[in-house]
Amino acid sequence: MVKGLTGAGKPGAGGRPTAPWRQRLGRVFGGSGIGAYLRVVAVGSGARMFGLASQFVVLILLSRVLSKAAFGEMMIAFGIYRVIGTALGVGGSLVLLFHISRHPDDRAAEVRLHRSSALLAGAASCILALAGALGSGWIAAALNKPALAEWMVLLAPFAVFSTLLVVATGALEGRSRVSESILIGEVAPSAARIVLLPLAALLALPESAVAHVLTLSVMVPWLWASRRIWARDVPGLRAWTAWDYQYCAKFVGATLFANQLGAIDLVVAGALFPSAIVADYAVASRIAALYAFFQLILLKRFAPRAGHLLQVKDEAALRSDTALCRRLTIGCTALTIAGILLVAPYVLPLFGGYGGAMTFLVWLAVPSFVTSFYATSDRLLVIAGKADILLALTVSSFLLLALSPHVTAPWLGSAAIPAAMILSALLLNPIVAVYARRLYGIVTIRASDVAIIALVCATLVYHARTTSLASTLAVCLVLGSVGATFLVSASGSGWRLGQRLRRA
Repeated sequence: MVKGLTGAGKPGAGGRPTAPWRQRLGRVFGGSGIGAYLRVVAVGSGARMFGLASQFVVLILLSRVLSKAAFGEMMIAFGIYRVIGTALGVGGSLVLLFHISRHPDDRAAEVRLHRSSALLAGAASCILALAGALGSGWIAAALNKPALAEWMVLLAPFAVFSTLLVVATGALEGRSRVSESILIGEVAPSAARIVLLPLAALLALPESAVAHVLTLSVMVPWLWASRRIWARDVPGLRAWTAWDYQYCAKFVGATLFANQLGAIDLVVAGALFPSAIVADYAVASRIAALYAFFQLILLKRFAPRAGHLLQVKDEAALRSDTALCRRLTIGCTALTIAGILLVAPYVLPLFGGYGGAMTFLVWLAVPSFVTSFYATSDRLLVIAGKADILLALTVSSFLLLALSPHVTAPWLGSAAIPAAMILSALLLNPIVAVYARRLYGIVTIRASDVAIIALVCATLVYHARTTSLASTLAVCLVLGSVGATFLVSASGSGWRLGQRLRRA
């Protein structure tokens, strides 16, 4: 039996050689077609599953360690610094991803460019963190939350190290080391918080210790992720060009305006609603961020692949890979939303008195599902360097979120914030589809897709208004059917793409 399984070239029942089981697995999880995505999803999802469980545990710990008002105020400060760290970090990481994905084997160039990017991003984040600490009193007064000032000071170092950590993950993703990037950038910080938060509670440390735990949770992973830049055998820096500065600046702006879920939305909520409602929304927004659980893994795999295909000018393969990633993204996002909405009624009580988070969670599913249809084309424009397009779209989306709730809150109440996100997703994402088709001949949205979006959105609105068992089952059934349909369609096109690339 063992010999039959491992022997190469043995004739099968049809007279054809039977490939060894290792070769079969190699074809399934190979470096091209759907196999490459399956491999990344299999490994990356395992790492992110730990991060998923960790985030739930961390939210529960924070809700137990801090009072509800303190939790809401801490999350506002966390949101402000998260915007700073993510925006600056993404700008530097995208410069690394852009160049490294095109020449992934040039270690010396990578190390020098990483050093320069870390120095620039670190210096900029230090300046903004210092400004946040010095202006903490003014920020707290503007939001009418005096206790916020202390959190703005305590969490300032978090902005610096979170920026450096995001930059370091860009170098890993440029070499297609997506699983390691997820492990260091997402899993390690959550694991550190799980260990240190209970320790702080056990030692009866003051609430300010939470801020130090959050800082340590990003500082230690960054020290590990950046170890290559200290290599003595590669001296010097690789200075940024004028194009690099422009590319980075545009995407810093785009990311600054695009970071809305769990970031700017918390600031808007803090200005409009009491801290208790902000706390409900903070829990919902952190959970809703998991709607893109598999989507982020797929896009991380797609970006360096697209950069390479752009470099070699293989437009046919680029269109095929984009279509494959798009189907996988939609299917995985639909199934993820269905799973979260199914278990949320049983998980939310673990947080304590945060029952109001359920309605927020359902509303936030709408923009997440709509965006999944455009996410791959959006990432293609990023890796192609089309910063002007995305900057204009994210600024427009930001203005909708920042301004429209002040007008709609008297009628919609706390639902005004997710309503702004829904409006932004429906109005602005189609522009991405227009540019993707104009530049690369890639079709992002079809009439059948519009019908699917309408059906799912209507079901989610019904569920948000009733939150009953029947509506839960209905929305999960619809989302599950949509997700399965797109995954099945992806499997056929993915195998054909993989075979074509192997023959080439």
